[in-house]
Amino acid sequence: MNPPARQSSKLVITLDASRNDNTAVLPPAARGKLERLQGEEGAKGVTGGVALEGQQRMPGVLKNERDETWNPAQAAGLQVKATNMADHQAERFEREPGPVNGHALVNGIHEGTPANLMNGVGTSTASSQGNVSEGMVQVLGQLPPEIEHITYGYLPMSTMITRLAQETFSELNDVINELSDLKLSQPNGAAAADTAQANNDRKLRLLTFAQERRAQFIKVLVLSQWSRHVDSMGRVIDLKVWLDRQRKVFDDACNWMGELKRILRSERMPNPDLRTALEILSFGKAPWLPDLNYLPPEPLPPPRILKTLQSINTQLSIRLHLHENIPSFMRDFSIANGRATFRVMSEFELDLSIADEDPSSQLYFIDLRFLFSSDTAEVPQGRLRDDVEGTVNHFLGHGGLQECYDFLHDFVLSHKINILKHQAYRMSQANWSDHVKIEAVHRSLIIQYWIGRPGPKSWIEIGLRRRRAKRKAWLYKEEDEPHIGLRWFRVGKEVQDVPFAVDVELLSADTLLKEVISAHTDFVFKETASRLQKGQLYSKKILRLKRTRSVKEPIDSRISIQLTALQSCTLVQEPVSGRFSLLPPSPLHSRAEKELNSLSAPEIEASNRIAQLRAIASFDEVEQMVRCHGWDVAKTIRPSQDNIRHHFGWETLRAGFFRKTSWNAQWLLAFTASLAADVWWVVELDNRSTKRDQPVLGPSIRATYKVPGSGPAATMKELSFKELSRIERTAVGLISQFTDCRQLSTRKIPHKLVQPTRSRSSLEMPALLIDIPKQAAQGLLQSEKLANTPWLNHIVKLSFMGISAAKSNANHLVIARTGCAALRSQPLHSMIGSSTTVQAKSGAFAFHLTCPVGQPTMPAILDRLAGIERLIAYSTTLQSLRIRPSKLSLDHIDFLYAKKEQFYRARIAFAADQPPKLSFSHGNPQLRIQDQLTTWLSESDGLTHVIQYLQLSLPLLRALGNIEAAHADDKVTVLLRTAEWYCLRYRDPPAAFDIQLHRRREELMWFVKAMELPNHEKPEQRINDELSEMINGRGDGWEGVSPGIAATLVGVEALLERIDGLFQHLPLSVDPVAMDEPQRYPQGTKRKAEDDGVITLD
Repeated sequence: MNPPARQSSKLVITLDASRNDNTAVLPPAARGKLERLQGEEGAKGVTGGVALEGQQRMPGVLKNERDETWNPAQAAGLQVKATNMADHQAERFEREPGPVNGHALVNGIHEGTPANLMNGVGTSTASSQGNVSEGMVQVLGQLPPEIEHITYGYLPMSTMITRLAQETFSELNDVINELSDLKLSQPNGAAAADTAQANNDRKLRLLTFAQERRAQFIKVLVLSQWSRHVDSMGRVIDLKVWLDRQRKVFDDACNWMGELKRILRSERMPNPDLRTALEILSFGKAPWLPDLNYLPPEPLPPPRILKTLQSINTQLSIRLHLHENIPSFMRDFSIANGRATFRVMSEFELDLSIADEDPSSQLYFIDLRFLFSSDTAEVPQGRLRDDVEGTVNHFLGHGGLQECYDFLHDFVLSHKINILKHQAYRMSQANWSDHVKIEAVHRSLIIQYWIGRPGPKSWIEIGLRRRRAKRKAWLYKEEDEPHIGLRWFRVGKEVQDVPFAVDVELLSADTLLKEVISAHTDFVFKETASRLQKGQLYSKKILRLKRTRSVKEPIDSRISIQLTALQSCTLVQEPVSGRFSLLPPSPLHSRAEKELNSLSAPEIEASNRIAQLRAIASFDEVEQMVRCHGWDVAKTIRPSQDNIRHHFGWETLRAGFFRKTSWNAQWLLAFTASLAADVWWVVELDNRSTKRDQPVLGPSIRATYKVPGSGPAATMKELSFKELSRIERTAVGLISQFTDCRQLSTRKIPHKLVQPTRSRSSLEMPALLIDIPKQAAQGLLQSEKLANTPWLNHIVKLSFMGISAAKSNANHLVIARTGCAALRSQPLHSMIGSSTTVQAKSGAFAFHLTCPVGQPTMPAILDRLAGIERLIAYSTTLQSLRIRPSKLSLDHIDFLYAKKEQFYRARIAFAADQPPKLSFSHGNPQLRIQDQLTTWLSESDGLTHVIQYLQLSLPLLRALGNIEAAHADDKVTVLLRTAEWYCLRYRDPPAAFDIQLHRRREELMWFVKAMELPNHEKPEQRINDELSEMINGRGDGWEGVSPGIAATLVGVEALLERIDGLFQHLPLSVDPVAMDEPQRYPQGTKRKAEDDGVITLD
C-alpha cells in the first residue's frame, strides 16, 4: 500500500450564505472535535483557529500560525508551536491524520498511552499539561537546519479564480453592450430573421465569447487538479535547489584551492646555494661547475666588416628590386649598413636584413622606430620587444612583407589609440577634471566633453576605420585599409562633414579636443549670428556684429555684439566647461550668462537671449536717462505680451512706459526695443471701466502713435538730454494737437490743420486754425464779458512751439486780431515784452501760451485774453501814478520807483487762479514788508495803495537796513510787527526803540520811542543822557516830542543814523553771564524777568 500523500495544511470549509454571524459550517464530527481541542488544549500551547490568510478572521478557513491549512480529515490534529530554543526544528514535525487506538494523538503522544517516536527514540509519558517531553527537545536540537522552502512566484489559487471570474463578468458586459449596438433587420417572417446578417453576427459574437471563456475555465480546471499534488512537487523543487547549491559550493571550493596554488607559485623562493655563491665570490669560479672550454671568436677587422656590409647591401638591393613583393605603403626604403630601412610615413621605420644569399630565405627583424610623437622613439628592450621581434619574424617567414606590414600597421594604430587614451585619462585628472568623461571600448576611445551642460551630450569617438584604397594591379585586389578615424556627435547627432582630423604624427588628445570644441563653439556662434542678422539692426549693419573664429584655441572664438550706441558685449564660451561668458562683467551680463548656461540648445535659443539682453540694455539706458531727465517710470502699466505685440508690432521684445509728473495721467510715452528698431511711442490709456468677464491689470492701451524721427537709424544715436528733449517736445506736440482736435470735434467747433510754410521752431508741427463763434466762446469760457468783447476776431491760429523747461508744459503761440484802440496804442504795446506782440497797424497780436500736457488749450486761450484786459488796467493805473513800467507782459509787470539818487525794482506777477504777487529785487530794503504789500495788492485799489506806501516807507526801511549791515555780529535786531510798526533792539549795550507811523498836524510822521528794559539790561547812563538831550532837542527833519522823537518821512533816516551812532565802538558794559542768560531758553519761548515780571521774547 502506497503511503498517503502529504495533504495541504489548509482546511477548506463550506460557507453558508444564509448566516451573517461570520461562523464556519463544519461537519458535526469535525466541529465537535475542533471545539474539544480548542477548549482542552488552548492552554497547552496549541494554536489554531478559523482565520483568513493574512491573520484576518473569516468563516470557512482553519489556519495555524504557520499559515498552513488542513483538510477536513486533518481537522482533528493541530500543530504544536515549540517554545524552546529548537523552535525551528520542532516546526518540521506534524501529526499524521487519523485516529490511533480510538484516540486523537498530538505529535504522536496521547495522554497516558505509550507511542513510538521517530528516529528510534524511546517513548515517554506526556504530562497532563501536554508539554513536549525533554527527550523530544534533545532530539530536535540535534537535527540539521531545515531545507529552504522556495515560495518565490507562487500565487494563491483563489486569486486566479477571482480574477478570472471578474474578467469573465467584465467581458460579458462588453459583449452585451456590443450586441445592443448592432442593428436588427425588420423581416416579414422568422426565417428571414435567421438569415439576416446582423442576427448572424450577434450569434457568432456570443458563441465566440462562450468558447473563449470555456477554454479559460478548462485551463483553471487542469491547474486545480494539478495543484492537489503541489505539496509533493514543492518538496522536489526545494530538494533540487538545495542540491544545486551544495554542488556549487563544492565546485567553488575546488576552484579556490586551485587558484590559491597558482598564485602562491610565483611567491615561492628557491633555496639559496650558499656553497657555490661563497666559492665564486672568493675565487671567481667553482671547480664543480661544468666548463665547455669554448674558444672566443677572433674580432673581425674593419675592412672585412665593411666588405661584409657592402655584400649584404648588394644582396638586399637585388632581392628587394627583383624578388620581393613590396607593399605600396613600404616602397619608401633605403639600404645601408647591411640593412634595409622601410619608412611608412607617420607610423614607423623598420630595419630588416638577410641571413642567407638565397632569395627564397626570409628577412629578419633588426629594429623598429616610431615616426610619431610617443614616450619612446623605439620599442623598449624587454618582453615587449622580444614579442614584437618574434611576431615580425614569424610573419616575414610565412607571409612576407605584406603580412609584416599588416601586423606592424595594426600594432602602431593600436599604440596610437593607447597613447591618446592615456593622455585623455591624464586630462580628466588635471585641468579637465569633472568636465570630460573617458570611455575605452575595445580599440576605440570615447571622449565626452561638457558633461555639465544641460541637454543632449556631445562626444567624439576615435577608433579604427577602413577606407577603400586601390592597390597596384599586380599586388592585390581592392580591399579596406584601416586607419585612425574620428566620429563627432554634436548634441546627440553625428556630424557628417567633420572639419578636423586626428593628427597621426603629433598625437595630442588635448589639441584634438580643443579643435573639436573650437568647431562646436564656432557652430554655436555661427547659428547665433545668423539668427541675430534676421533683424534690421544687424542685417543693415546699423549695429555691429562680428564673429571671430579660431581653429586651434576655442577661447579665441568669440562673437562681438553691439547692443546700443554706447554698450557692446563679447560672447565667449569657456572651452573646458562649455559655460558662456559675457564680457565685460556686469550685473546685467551676469543674469544673461545664467540664462545662456541653462539652455539645452544654445545654437537655437541663444539668439533670443542675446536679443533680450540688447532690449534690456537699451531699456536700462533709456530708463537711466529719463530718470535724470525728470521722467517717472510707470511700473503699474503692465500689459500682456500679446497686447504689446498687438499695439507695437510682433517683433517687440520689451516695452517701457514713462510719464512726466505734469502730464495728464491718460497719456504716456512708451519705448519699445526689438531687433528691428528702438521706437518711441505716444500711448493713450483707456481708463474706462471694463466688463466683469474681461479683467485687466491696470488701465489698458487705447491707442498708440509713433513719434516721428524714431526708427532703425535713430538707434545708433546716443541718447542724450538733447535727444530726449526732442522726443519729449515731439510727443507733447502730438498729444496737444490730438487733444485739441478731439475736444473741438466733440464741441463741433470748426477747425483745420495747416502745414506751416515757415517754421519758427525746429518742430515741423502743423498749425491749427480755429473758428471760434460767439456761442462757442461763451460755452468754453463761461464768461459773457470776454465772449462779448468786440475787439476779438473769431479766427484764432494755434501753433505748437515746444515745451517749457521748468514744468514740461506745452508752449503754444496764439495769433489773433483785435480792434481795441488801447491795445494798439504805441506806449502800451511797445513795452508788453516778448510774451505778447502787437502790430499797431494791422491789429494782429500774438502771445505764448503754456498748458499742461494732455489738457485742451481752448480754455487757457480765452483766459489769456482776460489777462490781456487785466494788463491794460494795471498799466493804466501805473501811468496815472507817474510810474512808467519797465516791462509789460501777461505774466508780470516790472517798474522802478524812487526819487533821487537810487532806483529800486519791483515786480507784480500774475499767476493762473492766484492773486497778484509783489516781489522786489535783491538788496531792496523793502523786502521785509513784501508779504504785507502783496496782501494789500489784492484789495480794491490795492495797486494805488501799494505804490504810495512804497514811496513813504523807503527812507525808514533803508535806514534800518543800513543799521543791520553796520552791526554784522548780530548785535542789532529789527522786528516787524506790521508795515507801520517796527522795533529796533540793541544787545551790547542793551537798548530798544519802538517806531510807529502816526499822523501829526495833518502830516504822516514816524515816532521813535525808547522802550523800558529789565534792571539787568539797563543801558549806560551816557546813552540815557544823550537820548534825553535828543528828546528835548531838534534836528534836520526831526524834533523831540516827549516821551519820544517825531520825524518826517524823509528825516527819519537821519534820526536813526544819529541814534545808531550812540552804540558804535562802545566797550562791554553788562555782565556776560547776564547777557548769555536768555540763550539758556529755547528760541521763541517766553522768559519772566526777575524784577518787574515783564515777559520778553528771545
